[in-house]
Amino acid sequence: MATEFTRAFLVDALKKALELIEEQFDELNKLDAATGDGDHGTAILSTMKAAVGAAEQPAPLTDALSNVAMEIMSATGGSTSSLNGAFYMGLSSGAKSDALSPAETVAMFEEGLAMLQSQTSAAVGDKTMMDAMIPAIKAMRAKIDAEPSATLTEVFQSAADAAKEGADKTADYVAKFGRARNLGERSRGSKDAGATSLALIFRAFALA
Repeated sequence: MATEFTRAFLVDALKKALELIEEQFDELNKLDAATGDGDHGTAILSTMKAAVGAAEQPAPLTDALSNVAMEIMSATGGSTSSLNGAFYMGLSSGAKSDALSPAETVAMFEEGLAMLQSQTSAAVGDKTMMDAMIPAIKAMRAKIDAEPSATLTEVFQSAADAAKEGADKTADYVAKFGRARNLGERSRGSKDAGATSLALIFRAFALA
């Protein structure tokens, strides 16, 4: 089990995330087609490829995360790149050393969430990536507060479970952001693609 969040851990996690996204590529586009442009799989795949490439370049952890953010924001257009880029920029600000303990990792992810929330007002229930992100970060905090000796893997497993549950719930929500909001009640019935891909990414961090 992983014990510290380092650049090597980041690279491993992002590579695993890329694998999971590639496996679910068609499904993610299909989900997005139900309420949007049908290209989320394409966008998040480009995003993760850019993230892996940036993380692999030797650099201190904070710089590696900043590089990931910049590459993500350059990878594709639209909200996928801008919002994910903001999240990783927040992680960069929260990376206080090159080897973070599980508790320090939780604090870093909370900074990532704060940066993301400065870019969007979406909340749980709005059928967006935030339906997975917010529960995941809260689960990380709850895990480390309840079990201060929890490993990094255990912390991320808590996040992955909460993110998946949150993503699954989006099938019952009416979209309030993006093109999907124009569908109103017709946006019910399918999971949000952004929340679904984010749940896959948290799963990857738990597997790294």
